[in-house]
Amino acid sequence: MEKEVKPTIKGRLTVNSPTNRGLLLYVMRNFKDAIEYAHSLMRNGYPDAQIVKLLTSRILNNAHYSYSALIRARLYKGQAYLKLKKPQLFSVGKGNEKGNRNIRLVSTNTVKIKIPSSTGRHRWIVAKVRFGGRYLEVVKELVNAQFPYGAGIYLKNGRIELHVNVPLGLYVRHLSKTSRHYNSRGHVASFDFNSDRICMVIVSRDSDLLDVKTEHFPEVTSHGFPKDKAKDIRMKALTRLVSYAHHHGVTDYVAEKLSKPRTKTLSKTANRKIAKFALREYIEHLKILAPKYGGRLYFINPAYASIDAIPLAKKLGLDVHTTSAYLLALRYLNL
Repeated sequence: MEKEVKPTIKGRLTVNSPTNRGLLLYVMRNFKDAIEYAHSLMRNGYPDAQIVKLLTSRILNNAHYSYSALIRARLYKGQAYLKLKKPQLFSVGKGNEKGNRNIRLVSTNTVKIKIPSSTGRHRWIVAKVRFGGRYLEVVKELVNAQFPYGAGIYLKNGRIELHVNVPLGLYVRHLSKTSRHYNSRGHVASFDFNSDRICMVIVSRDSDLLDVKTEHFPEVTSHGFPKDKAKDIRMKALTRLVSYAHHHGVTDYVAEKLSKPRTKTLSKTANRKIAKFALREYIEHLKILAPKYGGRLYFINPAYASIDAIPLAKKLGLDVHTTSAYLLALRYLNL
C-alpha cells in the first residue's frame, strides 16, 4: 500500500525566554545525534524495538521522540554513513493525543513542545508560531485534533521554523486551486522529469498532441548551487506547469514510475546532474498538486520510452524528453 503524502505547512517559531530557547536547542541537538545513532544501529541490523529502547535510555529520555528519530533515520537508509549538519526535532503524529504527543498546536499562533527529562519529570515550553494567513483555516482544524499530524522544528537562515505535516484531504479542502471557471475537458498532462528541466505535454483523449511546455533551470546543476534553492526552483516550475495544465482542461496527470538514476558516467557534469536529480521531490510535490488542482495522478512504467522516443522525436520535430512525456501519455491512454 502506498504511503499517504502529507503536505507541509511552515511557520516561524518564536521562543522569547532564553532559558526555554536553550532547552529547545539542547533537545534538538540530542535529537540530531539520535537520528545518526539510529541510522548506525539500523545499518547494523538492530530491530526497531531495540533501537527505540537504546535511543530512549542513552539520548532522548522519551520513547515517542526516540521512535520519531528512527522514522527520520529511515529517510537515509540508502546511505552508508550519516552526519547531519543542523539540530532538529520531530514528533510523529498521535491521533488519540490531540494530534501530536510531543509538539502540539494549542491555537493558531501557539505551540507546546515537550522537553524530556531523565528523571521522568518532563516539562512543556510554550512558543509563539506565525503561519501565513492562507494556512490559518487549516491550522484551526489541527488544534486539539482527533487525527494525527507530524510536527518538526528546524533551524533555517538563523531562525527557528515549525513544519507541520497536514493530511492531504484537509489541505486540499482549504487550499484547493480549482478555478471557478474551470472547463474540464478530460485532457491528459504527462511529464518527463530531469535535473535541469521539466517537459510537459497536454494530450486529448483521442491522443492528439494539444500543447507542449518546458521549464528550464540549468543553474541548479551548477557546482556549489544551494540545495534548498534548487528544490525551490524545481517545485515552483512544476507548480506553474500544473496550474497551466489545469487552466487548459486537464483532469489526469501522468508521470513515470522510476527510481533515482544511479548510473555513473565519464562526464563530471553528467555525474553532477545525476547526483542532483530529485525525482522523489518532483513526485511527492505532484502528489499534492494534482488533487489541489482537482485532478488525478497516475504512474506509468517508462520502460524503453527513451529508446522509442528517438525515432518519434524526429518525426514530431520535438526533443527526446518531450517525446518521452508524450509516449507516457499514450501508454496511459492504452494507445
